[in-house]
Amino acid sequence: MTITVEATYENGSLKLDRAIPLNEKARVQVTILPVEQSNAATAGSKDPLAGVIGICKGGPKDLAENHDKYIYGAAGNMQNGQ
Repeated sequence: MTITVEATYENGSLKLDRAIPLNEKARVQVTILPVEQSNAATAGSKDPLAGVIGICKGGPKDLAENHDKYIYGAAGNMQNGQ
């Protein structure tokens, strides 16, 4: 489960803008993205992944076509008869 909620950093703590459905003392992983950066990345887009696609910039042009090769190495293509 992924939850996105805005928060305010104050006096060394994050104060969430709304309650979240977690059990008491649940361990979580936190990634901090300033709201200004998040808003700039997705400005004018209804696509929830609009700001994420930028992580692929500069990658190989044939990534979609050959993703198994890049993930598993050349042996990954053997199942395709290559």
